[in-house]
Amino acid sequence: MKTISNLILLLLLLVSLFYFFSYPGVDPDLWGHLFFGREILQSGKLPLQNLYSYTAPYHPWINHEWLAEVVFYCIFYFFGSPGLILLKVAIGSMVVWVLDLNIKDGVASRFVRVLALVWAMAVLSPGFNIRPQLFTYLLFTAFLFLFYGYEKGSKFILYWAPCLMILWVNLHGGFVAGLGALGWFSIWTVIRERRGGEASRLIALRIIVPLVLSVIFSVLNPYGLNLLSFLSKDLLFDRPITEWQPISFLDFSFLGFKLAVVVVALFCVRQRSFCRWNFLLGVVAALFAIRHQRHVPLFAIAAAPLLAKGIEGLLEWVKKRARESILAVGLFVLTLYQYYEAGRVLLEHRFQLVVDPREYPTQAVDFLRRNGIRGNLAVPFDWGEYFIWKLYPEIRVSIDGRYTTAYPLSLVEDNWNWMEGKKGWRKLLERYPSEIAITNRYHPVTGLLRKDPEWVYIYSDPVAFVFVRKTPAQEGLLARFREKRLLPPRPPPLYFPG
Repeated sequence: MKTISNLILLLLLLVSLFYFFSYPGVDPDLWGHLFFGREILQSGKLPLQNLYSYTAPYHPWINHEWLAEVVFYCIFYFFGSPGLILLKVAIGSMVVWVLDLNIKDGVASRFVRVLALVWAMAVLSPGFNIRPQLFTYLLFTAFLFLFYGYEKGSKFILYWAPCLMILWVNLHGGFVAGLGALGWFSIWTVIRERRGGEASRLIALRIIVPLVLSVIFSVLNPYGLNLLSFLSKDLLFDRPITEWQPISFLDFSFLGFKLAVVVVALFCVRQRSFCRWNFLLGVVAALFAIRHQRHVPLFAIAAAPLLAKGIEGLLEWVKKRARESILAVGLFVLTLYQYYEAGRVLLEHRFQLVVDPREYPTQAVDFLRRNGIRGNLAVPFDWGEYFIWKLYPEIRVSIDGRYTTAYPLSLVEDNWNWMEGKKGWRKLLERYPSEIAITNRYHPVTGLLRKDPEWVYIYSDPVAFVFVRKTPAQEGLLARFREKRLLPPRPPPLYFPG
């Protein structure tokens, strides 16, 4: 029976990796990450200004994700979109493996560890798109591994932190989470060891020096101190973007996260583990996650060992009321369900990333391309990098997913007001030389532009509307429209890049 249970646990773990990490959806910034990675490789340097927009062509661009974009493009170039999916699964697998190393010293039961890892995967999965954040999740997990390793007796293991920081600071701006976690662990450990009578020289050598080196090495990026200065200000801005919104406790969204918070809290109350560094780090991670949805995966990583302890306590209660064989059957059924769902999706789409034509303006892009339409394009925030990949340099966009790393905040606000048809929505069109506009069918600005005599509605489909401004530069296009000589788009492609 034990052999069968272990086999079921192994299958559950392997299947869960694909179930939670291989979903073939496309993040709206992926086109931009690949495009900018290609530009960096081809030019051999980082663009220091926003060359791809007509609204802010000379604005400084702080690309804190440049190395991740190079990695993404290389994988896409050699292996296509299946390679990107496998990269996501591989990073997820490494995160889970290191999490297990963090968990197993405190929890001996393989059954409990697997349940905790699957639960952590469920909490991680909403943020596990093909984005530079993947590297932050992996390196944040690695930092926690260093902390637990130090506690187990590897007194010089923290010297790996500055080495990892050199890599992290060029992969993604989330390195600030690593610096914060390292700072907190260092403070807590110094206080504990001072109380234990540890010599100050040894404390400085083992803890303070790696911390100082990590801070110094965070400057080893193309922007130096300017990157730290930029992030210190940028992280304070509120963004009207879903992943930057708070978590609501009045619905069933992020249910795995909410239940995990409850289980961790109950365990810590029961064990009175309030003064441990990992509990307080989990509290901070939970607070950040509640404020901004995008930080939920960091909570899953920080709280995984505590979650495992909580599950261990719950199972002791459950085992008194249910036989172990029943639990094994339940896990086997869960494994079969995940195997069926993950396999069905991956086989149906042949391991390709799917570009949903109901979400992205694939037909509108083909319409613009087939008709040789050029000019400055006012575009919704989520579509900017798709248009850069598809139509640059013939088309330059008003905004894209780089947000404040490449655009002034005033322009970002103008673009949101335009898209949502708020008061002052025309500022984007009046302040900048906008010649063409593409709008989401359901955005309020679509109706406003249809009534505007300065703009001509020339195309629409179930997703997007295209408008052209009455300017001398666009008169030839408008003449072709009046003469009904514009070519219709072809059927939309389903697979990436769309």
